[in-house]
Amino acid sequence: MIEEKFLETIKEYQLLEPGDLVVVGVSGGADSTALLHLLHAHQKTLGISLQVAHLNHMLRKGEAELDANFVKGLAQKLNLPAVVEAINVEEMAKKEKLGIEEAARMARYQFFERVAEQIGAQKIAVGHTADDNVETFLMRLLRGSGLRGLCGIPPKRGKIIRPLIKIWRREIEEYVGKLKLVPRRDHTNYESKYLRNSVRLKLIPQLKIYNLNIKEVLLQTILLLTGDYFYLEDEAKKALEQMESSENDQQVVLDLKAFKTLPRALQKYSLRLAIEKIKGDLKELGFVHFRDILRQLDSSEKWELHLPGEILIMGKEGKIILCQKSLPPSFAKSFRYPLPIPGEIEIKEVEKKVRSSLVEKMEQEINSNVAFVDYQALGKEVVVRSKMTGDRFCPLGMKGTKKLQDFFIDEKIPFEEREKIPIVESGGKIIWVGGWRLDERARVTEKTKKIVKFEII
Repeated sequence: MIEEKFLETIKEYQLLEPGDLVVVGVSGGADSTALLHLLHAHQKTLGISLQVAHLNHMLRKGEAELDANFVKGLAQKLNLPAVVEAINVEEMAKKEKLGIEEAARMARYQFFERVAEQIGAQKIAVGHTADDNVETFLMRLLRGSGLRGLCGIPPKRGKIIRPLIKIWRREIEEYVGKLKLVPRRDHTNYESKYLRNSVRLKLIPQLKIYNLNIKEVLLQTILLLTGDYFYLEDEAKKALEQMESSENDQQVVLDLKAFKTLPRALQKYSLRLAIEKIKGDLKELGFVHFRDILRQLDSSEKWELHLPGEILIMGKEGKIILCQKSLPPSFAKSFRYPLPIPGEIEIKEVEKKVRSSLVEKMEQEINSNVAFVDYQALGKEVVVRSKMTGDRFCPLGMKGTKKLQDFFIDEKIPFEEREKIPIVESGGKIIWVGGWRLDERARVTEKTKKIVKFEII
């Protein structure tokens, strides 16, 4: 039963394609252990290759090291390559002013992305289950959330895929039991001081008093809300394209008259998309901010509001204008330098250097500031430049092209950092968005005869 649901989910959401190289995030717990075994069992049928990745958060002394050793042993038993790294999440949380859970999540996904970038993986598989989805829904409901948040955990977002998202934890426990596996158990999962644990251990059992099938009912609700959300978002994107009169990611200018013809729901979603385009995310923005914007739009023609994240939104001369309140001096400095192979250039505008060299093979060490490229993908000249309006490329793991601006938004790259990213271009095509993503067409394959290493130093 679990294998059928696993394969059905992959098919329904088009999570995998033949030829995909998949980074599998494995903590050592039951969920990720089951995920790895299911992917391995169907590896040939799906036509995929697997790479195990484990991050030691250094939070549970002694236990964390045992988790890492368990994952290494699991990978070895399945004859799969494994990358294991450690990071002090507690220090990271203090530095970034985040909670431990949020810092751990951020560290994990950054690690998975680095591994995927380094080995040219198209997908990153993680072990979220139907239980995780229901718990997330309830957590967001308790904290207060709009439609987007109540959609729970998506089966697919960018490279991230979740093949277990429709499978319940009890089914996973049965599966690993039948395989006679003994996954690692994290004792902190039973500490109710964390909200997720409290929801799982206290709230859901209470809700079952009113409806024994409460988890199944809530999962169905999530799926219904998700369908509504995607429809509204698509409509908002269409509306934004029709209203927008600027072509860069430093400001968004909307036609006020056209905006006012939209239903209230589409006004809110259009504003969300516009702010996300400038800011890179919607952190610190909530119901109150969007309420204040819409009140201003209803009351006067000329106004301005200051939003979190140094965002300024104003009404002026029949337009709605969104921009950063202040831009660092480096923002105005575009750059363009030819890069010989081998060779090195200094980009004074952003205080970085880019080096190129010919190498015999790719290095195993994971480093986002390094990219390995098929020499045949390069044209006569290689150029390192700043981003330009209209830039498009084919992100590693994708088949079609994507606007660079949309990539920045999806990756939540801070607005002030975008101008500083070195873009490696050759033959009129982006080869590498320095430090972030390689172009799919330039990746090293089995047919590659000559490898070029690009490095930001």
